[in-house]
Amino acid sequence: MVTPTTGATHLFRLLVPIKKYGRLEARSIDPSTGLKTPSADLSAESGRVSPVLAVFFGVLLLVPAVIYFVTIVENAYNFPYEDDFNSALSFVSDYAFGNLTFGGKLILLFSQYNEHRIVFDRLVFLADYALFGELNFSHLILVGNLSLVLICLLFFKASFRGFPLHQKLLFLLPAAYSLFLFQYWELSTWSMAALQNLYVIPFAMLSLYSLSRPGRGAFALACGAAILATFTSGNGMFTFVTGAALLLLIQSYRQLVLWLVVSALTIAFYFLGYIRPPYHPDVVDSLFNHSGRAIAYFFTLTGMILGPGRPTASLLFGIASLLFSLGLLGYAWYTKRISSNLPVIGWLLFLYLTCLSLMATRSGMGLGHATTPRYGIVVVMLFATQSVLALQLIEHRLLRLGVLAGYTALAVFVYISPINQGNRQRIYDRTRTMRYSSAFYNNNPANLSFHWSNQEFPKKIYATAHKQGIYQIPPVTFNDLKSAPQPFDPTHLKQTNSVTYEAKPVEAGNFLIFYRSWALVNGTFPRKASVQLVARSSSACYAFATQVHTWNDQEDRLLSRHYTQPGFSCILDKKELKPGHYNLWLRIDDGQTQTDQLLDSTLDV
Repeated sequence: MVTPTTGATHLFRLLVPIKKYGRLEARSIDPSTGLKTPSADLSAESGRVSPVLAVFFGVLLLVPAVIYFVTIVENAYNFPYEDDFNSALSFVSDYAFGNLTFGGKLILLFSQYNEHRIVFDRLVFLADYALFGELNFSHLILVGNLSLVLICLLFFKASFRGFPLHQKLLFLLPAAYSLFLFQYWELSTWSMAALQNLYVIPFAMLSLYSLSRPGRGAFALACGAAILATFTSGNGMFTFVTGAALLLLIQSYRQLVLWLVVSALTIAFYFLGYIRPPYHPDVVDSLFNHSGRAIAYFFTLTGMILGPGRPTASLLFGIASLLFSLGLLGYAWYTKRISSNLPVIGWLLFLYLTCLSLMATRSGMGLGHATTPRYGIVVVMLFATQSVLALQLIEHRLLRLGVLAGYTALAVFVYISPINQGNRQRIYDRTRTMRYSSAFYNNNPANLSFHWSNQEFPKKIYATAHKQGIYQIPPVTFNDLKSAPQPFDPTHLKQTNSVTYEAKPVEAGNFLIFYRSWALVNGTFPRKASVQLVARSSSACYAFATQVHTWNDQEDRLLSRHYTQPGFSCILDKKELKPGHYNLWLRIDDGQTQTDQLLDSTLDV
């Protein structure tokens, strides 16, 4: 007779099928790698149930991935942002229309950009331009985010070898819910940054994974991927440092010599004619004159999985995370399992070296710089990689299940937190801002505005690219962005004295545009509040939904204004209103109370 207790026991053994605690778990030889891998102790019963569990855990893994990629597809907008101008538009213009020789084009391809040589980015730019006849930033954003698929494949391939499928998927849950956080939202829909900062990770992972595999082909692939990582982003050269350490650990001295030769040639070529950007902090000053700040920067950065706004908690978590990582490495050495966990150990080392380089080169910008979302991919990869290594090394059934529960709980907690969901909204908000910029330009080209402090610089680049047919601003108009009028009962409007606001509408033909207006109720704006714009005349009353902004950029480059709150935007089409003189109101609804404010502006139709 099967009871609930026995059923639960069988399920538990399926999930964590290690029979008993021991210093070394049962292992088998992986014929493809020659490395020892954990062998799963599965019964015939587990074989019958595992497909069901595999589907279940597979669906759980897909949830954050699907949400992430739906968000990216919806916000892959064809509009340049910051470095897209000089890294992409200027480069393609010089390459295609600069009358360069073949040698000149190679020099341009490998030329320094800031402190990097972004050869991979540039190759993708050229491929997109060659295939479609113009540069499309939507394509570049989508290609950039495909790097996460490569990361997932490498995690699946290199982790938990010898484990049954359902157990492997279960143990990858913490990695999935951390990898697809919106911690690095700024990179996600910033085309050149996505190509650079995201792809360097799978290239380095592929190199270190290939280095753990036997054969000349695998070693050649490891060298090629390391070179590609180096010429994708500067931190890619730490792949060579990490690889040398791994080869030394497994005492593969012949490959080590060849690896060092390739490393030396690649790094020497990288620094040939290199010029340190003058606007970057001095490394020596940061490390030796402000060492306390540098150390705090490192631990804050490595603990930033908790999100910004918790500096002390992030710093303490970063310290604990490093100590735990060192403990895992010591345990792998003690149990003689370095070789069977070589790829994951290599990935963890590469990520820590990247954080150390950021400490040296960026801590001079202040401790707050450690919270910038552009480094978020490194932070989430640290957490994901550490979780995989811990679950591979820890053998005791209850302890392993406890570690799995801890990592998964933290990853899910951060995933559903308001900070992460706010980061997701920031992606939508930036897309909305770019669409407004497109509409202003298409209404009047004199209103062209880009996200850049000195507007003349990107405008000059765009003018050249537009003339050469390299890039065209999307044909978005105010009609595409307008809010539909909804009937509203004017008797519900009640003037209050608790609202502070700034709303300066702009007229463009038949449209009245409120862009980056803001309002506070008793000095604050409730997190989940909605804002309606109400137009009231003697014979009609309409309500218009607004789009509340979450982006904390305090400069309105489009209309040359500054503001203290993220605010809201709304576009009214006067053709959709009955003729009359309208007073304009704001209605702020926090879900429990509604607060109304009569505006200074009026509207005549």
